[in-house]
Amino acid sequence: MARPRNQEARRQELVRVASHLLVEHGAAGARLTDIAEAAGVTPAAVTYYYPSLIELYGETYATATQEYIVKRRQLVEQADGPIARLVACLRLGVPEAGTSSYAATVLLEELSALESREPDISRSGAVFEREQLELFTELIEDGIAAGLFRPVLSVADTARAILSLEDGLASPVVGDRLEAAESMRVLLVTTGALIGADLLGRPSGP
Repeated sequence: MARPRNQEARRQELVRVASHLLVEHGAAGARLTDIAEAAGVTPAAVTYYYPSLIELYGETYATATQEYIVKRRQLVEQADGPIARLVACLRLGVPEAGTSSYAATVLLEELSALESREPDISRSGAVFEREQLELFTELIEDGIAAGLFRPVLSVADTARAILSLEDGLASPVVGDRLEAAESMRVLLVTTGALIGADLLGRPSGP
């Protein structure tokens, strides 16, 4: 690992290395010695910044979730109209191989397994969930205000259902049991049914 000039840069580099190893090899290939070797430092150097591997995992999870939600909002802001914004948001949730979305999904699934046992990861997971629900709520309310969405459930329940659907469709794609294109189709069709709009027929705007 290059010798960054300050401690924050060194911590960020260790997070980057841990993220890469977790995506490529899972937790079994992202042990302390693996991370130290990939970073070009000693295990003692890693524990200087992160006294326990769980602390490093926790920082990696928090970083990944915040990067994901920032990118999601950026994609939404670039789209024009309630339908296009919702479709852009959903598209990032489909982990297509070779994309940053795929790597992020693998990383988050790998670390989400620790949520029930690790308070720091659980807290980051709760923040991530809340931010995504807030974004879906905003998108649904914008569509309702424009007269384009007519949800069959409350806005809160609809946002929760869409997020759960997205999560449920991501795992089989990563597990090679479902094609990304089919996952996206099901996501759009089902979300459309929930909000009373045709997301397949009008993907580019209202």
